[in-house]
Parts: sequence; structure tokens; C-alpha cells
Amino acid sequence: MTTILAPTVRGLPRLRRRSPRGRGKAANLGELVAAGLPVPPGFVLPAAFYLDAMDRAGVREELASLHARAIAAADDPSELDALCQRAAATVRRAGLPAGLVEQVRVAYSALPDGDAGATVAVRSSAVGEDGADASFAGMNATFTNVRGMDALLERISECWASVFGARVVAYRAARGYAGEPAIAVVVQLMVRADRAGVVFTADPATGRRDVVVVEAAFGQGEVVVSGAVEPDTYRVGAAGTRLLAARVGHQTHEIVRGEDGGDRTLPLDPQRADARVLSDDEACDVARLALRVQQHFGVPQDVEWAMVGRRTWLVQARPITTLTAAPARTTTADGEPLVRGLAASPGTASGRVRILTSPAEGAALQAGEVLVAPMTNPDWLPTIRRAAALVTDGGGTTCHAAIVARELGVPCVVGAREATTVLRDGQVVTVDGSAGEVRQGAPATPAPARAEPVRATAPSAPEPIGTRLYVNLAMPEQAEAVARGRSTGWGWCGRSSCSPRRSGGGTRGRCSRGGSRSSSSRRCRRRCCASPSRSPRGPSSTGRRICAATSSAVWRVEPPTSRTSTTR
Repeated sequence: MTTILAPTVRGLPRLRRRSPRGRGKAANLGELVAAGLPVPPGFVLPAAFYLDAMDRAGVREELASLHARAIAAADDPSELDALCQRAAATVRRAGLPAGLVEQVRVAYSALPDGDAGATVAVRSSAVGEDGADASFAGMNATFTNVRGMDALLERISECWASVFGARVVAYRAARGYAGEPAIAVVVQLMVRADRAGVVFTADPATGRRDVVVVEAAFGQGEVVVSGAVEPDTYRVGAAGTRLLAARVGHQTHEIVRGEDGGDRTLPLDPQRADARVLSDDEACDVARLALRVQQHFGVPQDVEWAMVGRRTWLVQARPITTLTAAPARTTTADGEPLVRGLAASPGTASGRVRILTSPAEGAALQAGEVLVAPMTNPDWLPTIRRAAALVTDGGGTTCHAAIVARELGVPCVVGAREATTVLRDGQVVTVDGSAGEVRQGAPATPAPARAEPVRATAPSAPEPIGTRLYVNLAMPEQAEAVARGRSTGWGWCGRSSCSPRRSGGGTRGRCSRGGSRSSSSRRCRRRCCASPSRSPRGPSSTGRRICAATSSAVWRVEPPTSRTSTTR
């Protein structure tokens, strides 16, 4: 591995997405500052700091090995948790080098009220996070209302350790990210919000680009993104000048800054719990601000905002990772819906209900069951991966769990309020994530269980090239979808035994069992990983054989012979 020397703390205005250091959340915030949008001041510890610290502590190779093993154990909750806890503990023991501590001290003191101990938010910004392909929504750690140098250093270390959280590794496995993880940390002046939330500049449930969806709650926005409450939902026309609809949610509590400077949870009285959070004009103001973000980046955006009085701040922005065209309605179960909620992830799926109240109970859910829970945060991800569909009492369409459900193609209904009391364990139901309904029984003609996620960016016409394109796939269940694409072929070596590494000017792979892969084939060269025999279904079919070294499947798809590349 290459050690990156002399990393430096950087202010947000100095970051851009085109910069080598400009990745993820940090670069997006730097872009917003440059565009003149209201962003709280702050600074960034680039991912190079994390890598350098692990190198100096002599644990980087050990962490890479633990991560590879954890990726391979993504569907084994107990093994995954044990490996992740070991890796996170290793990061904490490594700590922060003295040079980094001094740089953080200088940058922290430069913030408004820094000398007196500014109150800041400390946010993870993992490499690959908040991009067009994967949001990592809520996966890595974020800490609010952090005050004092000692507390700040502790939270930075916890952000680093969070890259090995079980939910993060499960997400990386689901999205096919097997490479060495690295993580930056964003430190921003804390906004003392009285109202906050999330705004999507396109409807995430239907894919409509002519609607802006604003979700809002009292206090800090954590209750919205975590799905802890049912927020207000405002639908605004794409011009940002007219409110189309408003749905007032039910909120049980708010999170505010306490007298000691830390987070404090306050219950809401019944009148305020059902009160409207934003006026029509305020909802439109938030929508217009988000549309400016979209105009700057050129694609639909998922924006987190915080309001103090009438002033609105932007604390995060990322592309909407999936915009799914509304699918044609399929045959669903008969009768009136048992429960209704918000359509959060399109698609229809049937299965037996499994009611769980905590991620710790996740092992009880059998693959193909319908997960029903009071609310879900990112800790539920290893369980959501196995669920046919997801239904929650609380939460909104912009919460982290809903975003992840859409990325995984799991039909999802949130804000159903009474799902955990109306539905029963073992009951067969059909979840319609496009309509926000759950009905008794299963349809006579089974509907497709999952929707096909669509990238938020509008694809341009492919440019003809003479290069053969092979895809190295981590999830075999995505084989058919990839085979329908424009790649020359693809391969997969199970249990993550093969992981790409940099070598000279190109990319090569190394098999943990001793084989190697070339940059052109992306397949292990050991005899056990030889090209599988062709299926009798033809050249576009999926071949399969078992790798003797890893006891896992090796797959390869070759496209039909009519699909040829063109040389310019």
C-alpha cells in the first residue's frame, strides 16, 4: 500500500470535486461555498489523514485483511459483527498522530468562538460517499453539539472507526465495494436549529422531476434522517413558487442543544406533536434554495437543511442515487389496505410478516419475509438486505433507511403509524411500495418483488469505443441485470477472495489464495477459477462452477455475438 505523506487540514472553501482531495460530503460542501450558498464554516481532515495514521500505527495491512473477511461474511450477522468490532477497536487504538492533533487544534481555534470552544458537528465523509452511485446514507458516524478539543479528537477517532461498522460493511458488500476503505472527516460550526429536515429536488418515490419534496421536523434534523419521527411532507412545484400538497406528520420528540452543550431529547406535547412545522412560504423558500443546489451540480439533489428563525443553512448535499420511474401497477392482493403510509421505495412484494423492534433481533428474519418495525435506521441494513419488503410505523420518504431501500430495490412503506400493532407475525401480506399500501394475502399472479433502480443522472448516448469492457461483480444476484448491459462480459469470485489493488500504472488483482488477475480479465488465474462451462441456454446465459480454493461460485457472462464493439 502507498503511504500518503504530509496531509493537511483544509478549509471547506478550498475543496472542489475535481480536486484529488475533493471527494464525498466534504467536496460537495466546498462546491456550495464556492457557489455562494449558505453553508456553516468548517474544515476537513482528508482521507489521507486516516490512511497516514493507520500506516504510522502499523495496522493498515491488518485492517485491509479484516475488511476483506468482513465483506465475505456480510450475510453472516454474528461473524460480520465480530470482525467489524475487531477492526473498529484497532482503529481506536491507533489514535491520531501528534502532527494531526496540532493541525486540528489550529483549525478549530480559527472557527468563530473557537478559542472559547466552538460547538461543532463532526461528520464522516467516506471515499465514495455521497456520490451518484451510492449515498452511504447514514452509514458512517455523525456527531452533533461537540464542544472542546478533547471531545473533538475523540469524535474524529470514532468517525474513523465507523468505516468498519457492521452496517457500513454490509452496505459496501451490497453495492459491490470491496476495496480498502478510507474516510475523511468534516468539522462544521453547529447550527442551533429550531426546525430542520431534508429536501429532494425530485420525487424519490415516483421519479418525477417536476416536484420538490420537503420534509421537516422540530429541532435538529437527526430525527428526520434517522426515521425517528414522522416528519411533515411538503410537495412543491419544480419552479419553487407553489405548494402542491402538505401532509402534517406526528412527532413525538425533538433533539436540541442542551444547557451542557450536548444533545438533549425533549418530548413534544400533543398540540405541538401534530402542529405544522413550515408555512407555505417557508416550504417554498427551502425548495428554491435546494433548486439552486441542483442548478449548480446539474443533477437532482438530496439536501439536508437547518433553519434558525427565518434563516436557512445547508449542511449537506449529494446526488439522488436512485430515481425510479413509476412502475406499471401489477395485480395486488384483494380487499382494503390493512395499513397505509408513505410510498418510499417502489415495487411490490409478498411474504410473511416478521415484526422486529431492534436491529439486534435481525437474525430472526428469514430471507423473503416482510420486515415490519417501529422505525429503521442504518443499523438495520444487514436485515433489510434479506427482506422482501419493509414497512415502518414512523419515518419519511427522505430518511436514510428509505434511501437505502431504494438503492437495494426493496419495496418500502414508511409512516404507516400502526403497522406493528395491526399486522401479525406470520401473516401473509403484499406490500405496494409505489402506493404506500399493505394488503392481506398474496396476488394470484405474483408480482415482481423488486423495482429496477435508475441512476439519477440522465444517461447520454454511449460513445463507440474499441475497448472491451468487463465488469467485476460482487453480487451474483445482479448477474442478469449486468448481462443485459453493454459490457463485453463480467466475472465474480465469491467470498471476496479477489480484491483489486493498484500496481504501477494499471489495476491488477490479487487472490488471497495465491492467484492473480490481469487488468483485462479481472478473474483469478488459478485453475480453480478457470472460465466456467457454457450454459446450454446460449452465449448470453450465466455459467457457474465452484472454486476449489474458496468454496464459492465463479461466474461469467458473455454477451451475444451480435453485440460487437466499434472502433472509432
